[in-house]
Amino acid sequence: MSDDDMAARMSTYRTLVPQLGSALKSFQSSGAKFRVLKTVHPSRLIPEDPQPPSRDESPKTLFILDSSFNPPSIAHQTLAMSALKATSSDASPRPHRLLLLFATMNADKAPSAASFDQRLTLMTVFAADLLQSLKATSAEYSVVPVDIGVTTVPYYTDKSAAIEAEGLQWYPDKPTHTHLVGFDTLTRFFAAKYYPKFDPPFSALNPYFDGGHRLRVTLRPDDEYGSVDEQRAFVERLGNGEMEDDGGKPEWAKQVELVPPNAEVGVSSTKVRKAAKRGDWDAVGQLCMAGVTEWVRSEKLYAEDDRGAKMA
Repeated sequence: MSDDDMAARMSTYRTLVPQLGSALKSFQSSGAKFRVLKTVHPSRLIPEDPQPPSRDESPKTLFILDSSFNPPSIAHQTLAMSALKATSSDASPRPHRLLLLFATMNADKAPSAASFDQRLTLMTVFAADLLQSLKATSAEYSVVPVDIGVTTVPYYTDKSAAIEAEGLQWYPDKPTHTHLVGFDTLTRFFAAKYYPKFDPPFSALNPYFDGGHRLRVTLRPDDEYGSVDEQRAFVERLGNGEMEDDGGKPEWAKQVELVPPNAEVGVSSTKVRKAAKRGDWDAVGQLCMAGVTEWVRSEKLYAEDDRGAKMA
């Protein structure tokens, strides 16, 4: 992409920031739990107001990438492209669609009063970057519309329930949800402490798995979560019935797909923010896609605070 083309893209996104800020405030005051704010279609690559899908695009499988996007990095790119690679996605009913989902409340963090409009803008920039990459090798990938969505609920099970209940205008055929996650997220998904109101705790997951929804888990061997074999053993415990005392059903293991490790999935957004704060744009460019890199640079998003506090 030429410098002029990139500059034109950035200009478009600058007009988008206040629009997304206004749309988010409307959503937060509505009492709704889920809403699609923008869609980036592969035929146009510009953010548009969401419309009901045409019959041939109404998804049967909704891939969901749920993150803080602070900022989107090659880790997010790798999770999405891995799921949309034809050799993987062909196993899921078509049409496919990708939802980038941002939760205004995180299960592990207190909510912040700061604006989220920049996060949502970064998501739209990332969506266009991602689609450009997919289209460049379209024979190998499922090239799909990308929705930018928000939710007020922190847990995956509640998020899927909110999408099912409040997303019918965008997903009228009630698609199967496939959440794209790293292994660390899987351990939180099956952590009893998050379901204190349920007895046994994992009975909270019944609607998710009964609905046919799936988890696509990229393994991430490290000192904290163990080796690949140890991570595979975690899911085997579910399949062997070792989580039944907490309400985990062995048959759920069939809805948990394990993906071999990819080093890029382990890229930390903290690393990106630190590189941006010190002005190391070569490093940021290696860790993020081109549009995201330019947006972070031109808007000086982390110039003062590499924690992304003003982005929280």
